[in-house]
Amino acid sequence: MSRLHPLNGAKVWLGGRMPDRYDSVVCLLFSGDRPVLVRNRDRAWEFPGGHAETGEDVEATARREAREEAGAKLADVIVDGYYVLASGHTTVVTHAQVAARGALSGEFETVEAREFDVLPDDLSWDDGLYAHLLRRLDLPGAPGAE
Repeated sequence: MSRLHPLNGAKVWLGGRMPDRYDSVVCLLFSGDRPVLVRNRDRAWEFPGGHAETGEDVEATARREAREEAGAKLADVIVDGYYVLASGHTTVVTHAQVAARGALSGEFETVEAREFDVLPDDLSWDDGLYAHLLRRLDLPGAPGAE
């Protein structure tokens, strides 16, 4: 991550704000105070998320993605805000506790779901956005001060 371009140019709006339009939804998933991330077969560790299907709202997308990618059933889904990458891609940020977890089906792009004490070093993206969101939202799992 370049110090000249924090978060690789992403702009973040929090406080439950919703954008006029969005491309995807991410769910910052937790089991107690431990972040739950999924390992994408082609990348590395990431929070579950993806594009909405026809007719889905943000909460339904977060629930479906958590189920498909982490085998997780969610408790309450909280909409935290959104971020816009330098490319213009807009993602709504949610967070939720895991109510129950089952086995991964193998049908989707993730091959493992795991709880961590803090975010792992080997994330799919090295832009620092996950740690920034956890800190700003006062959620557990961000690495120590930079």
